[in-house]
Amino acid sequence: MNSIEKRIGRRIAELRRLSGLSQARLADSIGTATETVSRLETGAAMPSLARLAAVAQALGVELHELLRVRPGSEAQHRALERLLLMMSRRTAGEIDLVIDVAALVLDHVGRYPAARG
Repeated sequence: MNSIEKRIGRRIAELRRLSGLSQARLADSIGTATETVSRLETGAAMPSLARLAAVAQALGVELHELLRVRPGSEAQHRALERLLLMMSRRTAGEIDLVIDVAALVLDHVGRYPAARG
């Protein structure tokens, strides 16, 4: 999957699954057919910017998050996406708490020098 269409399609599919939506439910949310969502996810069709914005809104993410495609380990990418999705629905205070707890845990196992401030 090297083409931009396929990379964006993979990103849409990944965020849809993380959001717990079926292709049919996403299609209903953006006013299109399930087959269209399938074509978007496989990279067979490139959505317009307006359609991408509607998809992002239906998935509860910002448009720039939908367009962010990164090279690298698939496992790491999926884990980061899960973390970002989880944290995107939290308050700043909750996010700070998670960061502090993560820093303590990682410092304890010797993988991250605690940076408190």
